Amino acid sequence: LKTAVEPLGEETYKLPFKKESDPGEYTVTVSFHLKEKTIWAPAGHEVSFGQYVYSVHEHGKDGCAVPQALAGILCPRLYSGNVIRNSRRFEVIRSKHAVGVRGDHFHVLFSLMDGGMTSYRYAGRELIHEIPKPNFWRAPVDNDRGNQMPQRYAQWKIASLYVGHKDFRERTFGNIMEPQTEIGEASVKVTFPYILPTSPLSECQITYEVSQDGWIKTTLTCAAAAELGDMPEFGVIFRFSADYDHVKWYGLGPAETYADRKKGAKLGIYQNLAADNLARYIVPQECGAKQEVRCASVTDKKGRGILFAMSEESGPMMFSALPYTPHELENARHPYELPQIHHTVVRVASGQMGIAGDDSWGAQTHPEYLLDANGKMEFSFSFKGI
Repeated sequence: LKTAVEPLGEETYKLPFKKESDPGEYTVTVSFHLKEKTIWAPAGHEVSFGQYVYSVHEHGKDGCAVPQALAGILCPRLYSGNVIRNSRRFEVIRSKHAVGVRGDHFHVLFSLMDGGMTSYRYAGRELIHEIPKPNFWRAPVDNDRGNQMPQRYAQWKIASLYVGHKDFRERTFGNIMEPQTEIGEASVKVTFPYILPTSPLSECQITYEVSQDGWIKTTLTCAAAAELGDMPEFGVIFRFSADYDHVKWYGLGPAETYADRKKGAKLGIYQNLAADNLARYIVPQECGAKQEVRCASVTDKKGRGILFAMSEESGPMMFSALPYTPHELENARHPYELPQIHHTVVRVASGQMGIAGDDSWGAQTHPEYLLDANGKMEFSFSFKGI
């Protein structure tokens, strides 16, 4: 469209398309480009843009398509239209120390003794390298160090490192906090409670709901003590083999985005490698996060791996895929001190505190970009092998 608007004036232009009627999510992007070459940019250079996102709901329903169906954008073969293909087989095997779930092409094992999901096999391949755990920490950035964030939030780092499924307040053997299991006709739900060594003590829990279609809905719940204040991050951390380093996401991009650093990003479909998300800072620090993610996948070069999708309750999520954990990044003062790459570390979170940025010598993150931990916090998402 050619535009001609006087300075401080206004004009209305009709967009050259009709509003979609099929259920789903749609994005309208308006972008302004230079018509002619200038001394500072070539013709066609984008000078500004704006986006509007809207949803078309199914008739008679409040929400649009099944949230996981958004993942069909990244992996269309999982779906026929908007309908998830159901599994024909669904078995639950329960013993004294474990709960196993078996369906078409997948096996899940929950260890009551180890306190979590110890195995997730899809199409004969083991995907989980370590038990997924709650995570409340991100590596400090330069701005954080300037305002003493590591000291002020240190309890959340300790909580992430030493979250446990054994109650250390009891000086007895076998002090495991008993998980809860609910078995239904087409799903099984296993809830693992954890204790956080904060002062005062806090507790959280992760609930896995395995459906016969192979999706695992994961819900993290925490009711921290009010004295602890806000937290750097609220989510779940996974470790996969370094072979699963191809990242694709439907969210803001293409560069990293944060709660207070996302105005220049566009909602779209992007892809890169996990190593590409590691910013080349002089001092390793938090980097590579993606905000407002609807769905994301981490796969090997053949497209095999795991798919993550937002839940209808929690909405778009924060997603991160890096070769290192937040603690490994924080421990290195220079890039050469980072360890050899062994994993792809995925963090799925409801959000992360902003990275400040007013200055690096004392300015703290603005209050509107903090995670309010005063009261019950809950975050849900789903994942599935592909």
